[in-house]
Amino acid sequence: MVSKRIWCLVGVLVFVSFSCDNIVLKKENKEQIIKERLDKLNWNEVEQPPLFEVCKEKPEEDLEQCFQNTISEHFQNHLSLQKLTLKEPVNDTIWIPLLITKNSMIIVEDFEVPHIIDSEIPNLKDIIEEGIGTLPKVAPAHTRGTPVTARYKLPLVIHLD
Repeated sequence: MVSKRIWCLVGVLVFVSFSCDNIVLKKENKEQIIKERLDKLNWNEVEQPPLFEVCKEKPEEDLEQCFQNTISEHFQNHLSLQKLTLKEPVNDTIWIPLLITKNSMIIVEDFEVPHIIDSEIPNLKDIIEEGIGTLPKVAPAHTRGTPVTARYKLPLVIHLD
């Protein structure tokens, strides 16, 4: 009689232990499936680019161009306000890598300044950082309705005499 109770108790314990493992396993599988699907999304391809307030009323096909134009014009105005003393005229384009985070922060990533520009405007990176700080607030890019971090390369045409 005691032997049957022990076997019954052992059977229940084995059943409970395997049942718990299966429940946890199913949870891990669900989390794994979600992770795999999120990994498959190309977060670099955004459905909606970051938006400045002035761009919100534009048609969808013009949003990215408006974003780029707003930044370019801002930098051109910011550069024109700087007191620069040049030995030689500068006419060049540099590409500024920008990271617009899902929290609406604009970060200038590290980049190389061509030697001719660096010799004439040695503090250009500081000027650009200062210009970023004076940009109007930007809404982040979106993919599937979710705010995402996006990278952009901004062409900055420098034409100074």
